[in-house]
This record gives sequence, C-alpha cells and structure tokens, in this order.
Amino acid sequence: MASPKPRGTSPDAGLARTFRLFPDVLRHTRPVCRPSKGRKVPQTAGSSHKCNGPPALGLIIPWVERHARKAALMATVPSFPTAEPEGHRAELGRTERLADLKQTGLMDTVPEEVYDRAVRLARQITGAPVGLLSLVNDQKQFFKAQSGLDEAGVEERETPLSHSFCQYVVSSRTSLAVVDATVHPLLAGNGAVADMGVVAYLGVPVHGPGGEVLGSFCAIDSEAHEWSQEQLKALEDIAGIVESEIRLHQALAERQLLVEELNHRVKNLFTVVSGMVRLSHSNGEDASELEARLQALAKAHNLLAPIIEAGKPVGDRISLRDLLTTLLTPYGAQHITALDGPEVVLGPRASTSLSLALHELATNAAKYGALVAAEGRLSVRWGVEGDALNILWEETGRATTEQGKPEGFGTRLISMAIEGQLDGTLHTDLRPEGMTRRITLPRQRLAE
Repeated sequence: MASPKPRGTSPDAGLARTFRLFPDVLRHTRPVCRPSKGRKVPQTAGSSHKCNGPPALGLIIPWVERHARKAALMATVPSFPTAEPEGHRAELGRTERLADLKQTGLMDTVPEEVYDRAVRLARQITGAPVGLLSLVNDQKQFFKAQSGLDEAGVEERETPLSHSFCQYVVSSRTSLAVVDATVHPLLAGNGAVADMGVVAYLGVPVHGPGGEVLGSFCAIDSEAHEWSQEQLKALEDIAGIVESEIRLHQALAERQLLVEELNHRVKNLFTVVSGMVRLSHSNGEDASELEARLQALAKAHNLLAPIIEAGKPVGDRISLRDLLTTLLTPYGAQHITALDGPEVVLGPRASTSLSLALHELATNAAKYGALVAAEGRLSVRWGVEGDALNILWEETGRATTEQGKPEGFGTRLISMAIEGQLDGTLHTDLRPEGMTRRITLPRQRLAE
C-alpha cells in the first residue's frame, strides 16, 4: 500500500491553504493566464477567454511573508493597548516601585559608559536610529543612557509622561512593540509622535534590585519598522545585563556606605569612650561599671557591623525594643527615662539601616547633647499609626551645642539610612532645654 502523500507538497494545496489563512490575499493579487501544456491561448481580435489559473506565486509570496512576520511578532510581543489601561497611573505612582527606583540612585544622574554602551549595542542589533535606557517615575521619564537623540534630547535627557511610550512598558510589566504609532489608537496622540518623530518602538522592561519595573530598554525608529523576534530577544538579553549592572551598582554603594560608617565610628569611638570615662569619674563610679558600659558598646558594635556577603545585612529578625536597649545601655540607665512602645519586629535590612541612624543619634547625644551632662535625660517612644511607624527621640536637661547641629558625614549617614534606605522622614526641633527628633517610617519597609 502506498504511503499517503505528505500534506503541503502540492502547489495547489499550498495555495488553497494560503487563501484560507489569508483571504484578503486575493485582493492584493490578480490572475495571470498561463496556457496549458501543448495548448495556445487564442489571440484573435475581439476574442475573450476565461482564465482559470491561480494568482502568480511571485505576487503572493512577498505578501504572505510580510504578513507572516507581523503575525509571528504579534504572537510573541504584546501589542500596546488601544486605550490607557485601568490602573495605569496608580502603577506608575505605586510606593514600592518608586522606592525601588529611588534606591538605585540612577534618576537625574550623569551618563555612565556602561549604560551608554548597552544602548549603542541595541541600535546596532535592531538597525534603529535611537536606543534608550529610560527610567520612569510618576512625573517623567529620564534617559539614563541614550544613543542617537538630537542635540536637544542629549541636553535635556528627559520628557514628561505625555511624551513617553516607556510608561506603558512599566505599567504592563511586559515587552511592547508598535510598527507604526501614527495609526495606533493610543499612541497616535502621544507627544513623542508629533514632537520627537517617534513612529516605531520596541521596548522591554528593566527591573530593579527589588524586582520592580523601573523603566524600559528600547529601540526607536522615525519610520515604520517591523521588529523581529531576534531583535526582541536581543533587547531582553541586553536588558538583563543592565539589570545585573544596576544590582552591582547598588551593592557597591551599600558596601561603601558601611565601610565609611565603620571608619567614622572608629573615630567616634574614642570620643564616646572618653566621655564615658569622664562621666564615670564625675559620678564616682568604679572601674567595673565603666567596663560594663564598654562591653555593652561592643555588643552594639557587633549588632551594627554585618558586613558580609558583599555588604548585605544578614541575621535573624529583632525587635525595635531590643535594638534600642542594646544601643543605649552603654550610656547608663540613669539617663534613659523611657523606652516605650508596642512590639515592632525589624527585618535584617531594616534593623541595620535603623541601627546606623539610632547609633548616630546616640553618639551625637553623648558628644554634644543630653548624655554629656549628669542631669541629661533621654526618652524614646514609638507607636504605629496606619501604615507608618513613628519614633519620638527626646533629649532634655541640656541644650545641644552648635557643634551638635546636623551637619557633616553623621547627618548624611542618618539621612541615607532613614530617608534613602527606609523611605522615611526625620524632623529635628532644637530647644534651649534640649531637642526632639521625630522619625516616620513606612511599615512595609520594616520587614525587609
């Protein structure tokens, strides 16, 4: 018994399937009469004949190939939505995403060759005239890296969201492509089309260390451009390299901060120990009491220096009360009038950042504030209100000296720990009888 003939080997069968898959191909081709073998087409004047031959393959094949490429790309790259998606603005302004973006320290910074090299490579691979690494917050997009922009674009390096395609990559958290934005329902009215000449766009998400989408790594053309699957995959691979560089950048920054803190604390250590000796002597304390304070200070130091695994904090979760007790015990129980608040548990990263800030506050109090004088007093109270943790640090019994006003590396350290790493706020109120510091921290950052 003869084997069945494989499907698709017949030209007529292939054309029939083409017409079923692409019915409008018939509108783009016309029949071409070919005489059957051994026959001649009648050529007499005024004669007419019916041509039953199929459309010429030379006309069909380019059309099929062109539309097959478009269909293949649409199957692998989600198209832009036809209208602004529900929740789009909320996603751009989501607190966790903006915090991840802020932690990278890349917004509104100078160009860096490692990122510029990536966008140049994107241009070479896609053949597009422009390549961008765009970071998007809730107000604008900032071009951390660019290649191919005009002089104005190179100088400004940012646009409002009214001129951004990348914002939709961020809110959808997926790659997006458009062949011709001038006829797209959502994009045709985007300012980037009219003012910047953007017609075609291929963008892939760029993720931050926290897993949030920070922006888009994209290629842009001023003419209609049919992007290939290979170009999409190449941009995704390069974006992965960019993400690794961002993580490395942040890890090195954290490590450098901790190294600077250790150097700073070594210098402060002599001042703190000297103050403890002086205070112990004035109060008539014996050597054993001073030794106990120094041992407590050493424990606090061990708590504050988890510089292992490339600067990443490690260890078990601890309570805020235990952290404060460890940090403040060296300064004497007679100075601490209150450690009052509900149970608050801190994750490794949060405990390290908060330890750095609280230790700096205690050091300043011992050098310039309430813990310098025997009559000085310190109270720390905290409470949870909604999604925020509020800490009230209050010093009384001695006015803070001019030297003690926030400035220098210590202030920078407190700001980076509270505001930069924990997305909190710190307000200081200096008074003749002492000072008050109010720290507010988002609760979701405390578990990290």
